[in-house]
Amino acid sequence: MTADEEKDGGRHGGEGAAVLRFPQSRVAGKNKTQPIKNLGLSPLAKQLGANGTAPYGHWCSRCKGIWFGRAGEVECPVCANRQG
Repeated sequence: MTADEEKDGGRHGGEGAAVLRFPQSRVAGKNKTQPIKNLGLSPLAKQLGANGTAPYGHWCSRCKGIWFGRAGEVECPVCANRQG
């Protein structure tokens, strides 16, 4: 053990140190085989149409899907959930 490793108790590497892998978003999850549920467009996004800006995707935890709307919108068009 080097002098630096003795100071920190050997926590920061050295021979025999375990490498901990960080979970990445590319790792398949338990529901990776299921397609994402598309909840559609919000009424405001439908009304404004395609005016050069793409709608933002918003997650609805109650419906377990993604709906699309403009920035600042918070209400799911399917269930009216406002909690994300």
